[in-house]
Amino acid sequence: MQCNSGKGWNMDHAMNDQMIAIVRSLYTDVFDTGNCPAVNSHYHDDAICHFNGKDLSIESLKSSMRDFVEAHTDIETKIESVFASGDRTFARLTRSVTEKASGVRRQIQLMVEKRFVGNKVQELWFMVDDEQYRTTWDR
Repeated sequence: MQCNSGKGWNMDHAMNDQMIAIVRSLYTDVFDTGNCPAVNSHYHDDAICHFNGKDLSIESLKSSMRDFVEAHTDIETKIESVFASGDRTFARLTRSVTEKASGVRRQIQLMVEKRFVGNKVQELWFMVDDEQYRTTWDR
């Protein structure tokens, strides 16, 4: 096995670090606060979100995010694992929320893959284990 310590490895490593920093920010700083306008700086305008066999536009993604944040409080996302490979990031998340209507606290498990073009997300796929969450995003 040969160790690659050339410039290519350093550039790939720096890009992976940059992609991971972006997704960490999206999961904790943007989503947890409902800061939808910040999504624009991290996603291409024509980005596609694949969810439950449907392709959602970035505007639909932001609308669903707003609806989810309006229905919940105390939103906290714990990043269980995150890594980058090539032009993609992969993350496993636990999102804890309190429903505003009932006061019930619950946890939602998510898995998300994002494909980057340059320093922005072009495409993402996500899966959730929570029926109510799926209903919010499944439009």
